[in-house]
Amino acid sequence: MKRVGLIIPSSNVVIEDVLHGRAGPFRNDIGFHIARLPVTTVDLGDRSKKQFAADVVDQAIDQLLEAQVGQIIFAGTAGAWLGIERERNWCAEAEQRTGLSVTSTTLLTLAELKTAKWSAFGLVTPFTAKVHNAIVQNFESEGFSVNYGSHFGLDSSREMAEVALDQIADRIEMSFQNGCDGVLCFCTNFRGFEAAQLAKFPHATGKILDSVQLTLKAAGRG
Repeated sequence: MKRVGLIIPSSNVVIEDVLHGRAGPFRNDIGFHIARLPVTTVDLGDRSKKQFAADVVDQAIDQLLEAQVGQIIFAGTAGAWLGIERERNWCAEAEQRTGLSVTSTTLLTLAELKTAKWSAFGLVTPFTAKVHNAIVQNFESEGFSVNYGSHFGLDSSREMAEVALDQIADRIEMSFQNGCDGVLCFCTNFRGFEAAQLAKFPHATGKILDSVQLTLKAAGRG
């Protein structure tokens, strides 16, 4: 059996909700194993940043190694506001230390954006304005310009999972109304995947991507 290790924030409930039947189907020969980081708030302050310190993440990796996983994914988007180069370096160092494939939701998302080749895209997040804007700036540094951005202003990680699906769908539709040819819902404790499945988007002109969907698609691949 292929065993995939997922590192998720402690307050994240969406990843497991989706794994328990909302995102399938996955192959029966794939097992998912989870290690948690203590994360309760998301902002740009030092206390929040320390939640994602390298030594903390390394402890989660060590837990997954005890389960003898064959792949590790940091199923969180912190790299998009803490720094994408930092994320790349951390994944490379983790690969060297473990001998396993190690990636993150942020890096998977960047790869998908490169493939999508959108001329204009919308970004929907649950985060505060400062975190959302940091993500926009880091995406732009990678060559991806956000043409329309929308955020819910939350800093409580657990509350991000409770944003109503119709509210998320409204923000997706607003992106299309503002001329976007694709929309990214970005946060692994945010129900963008479910909102995109349940709602209809009369002005949709392109694809809707979701960070949870992209993460689990990579985990369930081949």
